[in-house]
Amino acid sequence: MRVYGVIGWKNAGKTSLMERLVAEITRRGISVSTVKHVHHDVDLDQPGKDTFRHRAAGAREVVLASAHRHAILTEHRGPEPELAAILARLAPVDLVLVEGYKRDAHPKVEVFREATGQALIQPGDPLVRAIATDAALPDQAVPVLDLNDTVGIADFVLRETGLLPDPSTLFDTVIVVDWSSSGTPSSARPSANAIWIGVAGAGGVTAHYLRTRADAEAMMTRLLDAEAAAGRRVLAGFDFPFGYPAGFARRLTGTPGARAVWRWLADRIEDGPDNRNNRFAVADAANRSLCGSGPFWGRPRSLPLDCLPERKLADYAALGLAERRRVDLAVPRAQPGWKLYTAGSAGGQSLTGLAVILRLSQRAGARVWPFDRIDGAALVLAEVYPSLLDAEVRAQTRPGSIRDDLQVRLLAQALFALSQDGRLGLLLNDVPEWPGRGDEGWILGAGQAALLRRAIP
Repeated sequence: MRVYGVIGWKNAGKTSLMERLVAEITRRGISVSTVKHVHHDVDLDQPGKDTFRHRAAGAREVVLASAHRHAILTEHRGPEPELAAILARLAPVDLVLVEGYKRDAHPKVEVFREATGQALIQPGDPLVRAIATDAALPDQAVPVLDLNDTVGIADFVLRETGLLPDPSTLFDTVIVVDWSSSGTPSSARPSANAIWIGVAGAGGVTAHYLRTRADAEAMMTRLLDAEAAAGRRVLAGFDFPFGYPAGFARRLTGTPGARAVWRWLADRIEDGPDNRNNRFAVADAANRSLCGSGPFWGRPRSLPLDCLPERKLADYAALGLAERRRVDLAVPRAQPGWKLYTAGSAGGQSLTGLAVILRLSQRAGARVWPFDRIDGAALVLAEVYPSLLDAEVRAQTRPGSIRDDLQVRLLAQALFALSQDGRLGLLLNDVPEWPGRGDEGWILGAGQAALLRRAIP
């Protein structure tokens, strides 16, 4: 069940909005239940009635049943139950609207009227996703909705909960690319730690093995050309960081924003058709420009570079840079983009992959999430992390299976399924706002692994 709250101070109009929302949403064929929290004692029973006598005699629960409805009267005889316990007792429905419980951890819309004389709740609660008001409230951090526009508020709540498909989150094809920064072609026989491309659509899912980055980019170009010719909309995910910790772009290029780094790399990375590349030398040059043995680290011992150490030596605090992006902290297993060598060298994949992202982003109708608005985009590029489905990959691994093959298949299937049933917006819209987002980006599905897992066919 989806849960969405309506909160606000007394006499703001919460109950009136709840009543209108229930009528509007159920009119659309969506089942709704409600929960209302009150601060005074509640008793729907009357002294002398049979049910009152049952309770007075000591019954913990009394059910009053008739032909058209029944009521369950429960004596707590202890602390007030948590909202989660109340929700657990409800029969399954599409949506539960909760009036009150303003401090509980579910998304909410705040009803605000200046006549109450109270301040906004939203600035102190990041789970307040919109403000419904009859006042002019410029410069708010969340959408401001017309309190009298019931249809508009219902649309907002349903989009937030995935019950109203958002055209911007509907894709005909989902592609997931497991990248590699290897300096040589992978083996002729399909293997792990190479490039795999999973493609999911209405016809099912396929996976493709590519030995070099040149082959992979050429295949992506063919795929995207075919999808564009057919008028199909594509979401393409790549499993390497699209950005670096906030402040790095300006320090390296003089310009803030992830794209400035992409352009800097595209001008310097040399990547041949046989996978030979100069990623370590480019990282050495970046470190040199920041006057230190960092932020990048990791290289073969046989490749001496003055400003690129074999192991992590950087003092990130002294450099004025974070070791990890904000999203890397939210996905603990994600490796920092500064790491270039040995297992989990996400940094090497970014150095060789971001020039490709720059070129793909220049295709007609292309956008890069979450840096761009994706409304109407024919192609949306996004950073993904297939290891969010690690448990599912392990469960489906059989003798002879290749983990990378399974990862791209399962993630492509999950994202396609979420797109088709209207829930992909729960991932695309679940990105915090903060000043460094334009530098760092985000991983699609970070914090939403459970939703991804449930979407696997």
